[in-house]
Amino acid sequence: MDLQAVRSQEYPALKDKAFLDAACVSLAPERAVRAVKAFADAAADCVEESSSLHHVAMDAMRGKAYTEAATLLHAQVDEIALVESTTYGLNLAALSLRLEPGSKVLTTSLEFLQVAMPWAMAREVEVVVVPGRDGRFEVQDFAELADRRTRMVVLSSVEWCNGWRVDVAELGRFCKERGIYFVVDAIQHLGALDFDVTEAHVDMMTAGGHKWLNAPFGCGILYVNRLHLGKLEPPLWGYLNVETPAMGWPAYFGTPGIRPVDDWTFVRTARRLEVGGTSNYPGAVALGESLALLNELGIGDVERHNLALAQYCADALRGVGATVVTHMDAPERNRSAIVVFRFYRDMDEELRLLDEIHRQGVYVAMRFTSGIGGMRVSCHYFNTREDVDRLAEVLRQAGGRKAPDAGRAA
Repeated sequence: MDLQAVRSQEYPALKDKAFLDAACVSLAPERAVRAVKAFADAAADCVEESSSLHHVAMDAMRGKAYTEAATLLHAQVDEIALVESTTYGLNLAALSLRLEPGSKVLTTSLEFLQVAMPWAMAREVEVVVVPGRDGRFEVQDFAELADRRTRMVVLSSVEWCNGWRVDVAELGRFCKERGIYFVVDAIQHLGALDFDVTEAHVDMMTAGGHKWLNAPFGCGILYVNRLHLGKLEPPLWGYLNVETPAMGWPAYFGTPGIRPVDDWTFVRTARRLEVGGTSNYPGAVALGESLALLNELGIGDVERHNLALAQYCADALRGVGATVVTHMDAPERNRSAIVVFRFYRDMDEELRLLDEIHRQGVYVAMRFTSGIGGMRVSCHYFNTREDVDRLAEVLRQAGGRKAPDAGRAA
């Protein structure tokens, strides 16, 4: 992976900033920006023979996102749907994988509030929070709380506030053996680390494009295990979920005998769960390009780079007196591209330090859940050791302005 070429060609803004916050909203590569501009130009001028064909052509522009997403996930194209966000994908899971009243749903104590919300608000199911152990979550933690009423596990494969990566393959095997649905929010995983759906049993997985997929244009991915294709009843129905007429939609709409109510045949793919109407074309176009870049780089190489940089980051942070919250002593399967740390014990001091970090052109974030968290550093493929060194230097200078016993983390 020619990192410097990627940085200079695809991320020119990085020449004057250390952007270590892909876990919040990432930057789009130049190829995605060009694709959105090209779409805007096409939308301003109908170059097709008719406006009906113009509409069909815009629909077709979404195709690259499906194929590139399938490649990234080692999935089949018919298992991929496009959704506007992780939020929408999770709601589709809640509404289509229907649970009987009284069922239990297990989640973790470190989740972003959206993860369990669709089930918590359903009222007729019980959401049980798995406490884990100091921000770690293993299969045994779920097994201890699972009983005959447990019908689903829903969680983030990488926790947003400490970077813990759940062993999705092991947890997926547990869920499959118990007949429990396994729904994964992969927003902090997909694009940063490999996620192979042929090795990990997952019923549904979703991830918005705006973080590690580098497509902040309102379009993301929903994976539906082929065991469920054609069986799930979507919460919404749209005409583009109907099998395309043999003659094509323009000719079909020009047929005198079509009826407003008919015996429609709906697709038996993951697209069955999409809205089925005019969609976010620019978002899909940009997502396709950003995914293509990831696939060109190779997600295996991206993961190796990100994990190595995360380790370098943790070492550099400790070197300037920070306390690393992320479990860097964990097996590699439980580590991610996120490193979380604390520098001062006092939160007011921490927030002032965060402002200073931002003033120095270094981008990180502050994130907590259930008392666990701190300053979060994201190590992505466009980042270098020099980015981490800039952060460490700001911390070194900040620490030097205080007496050693004035509250710095141990």
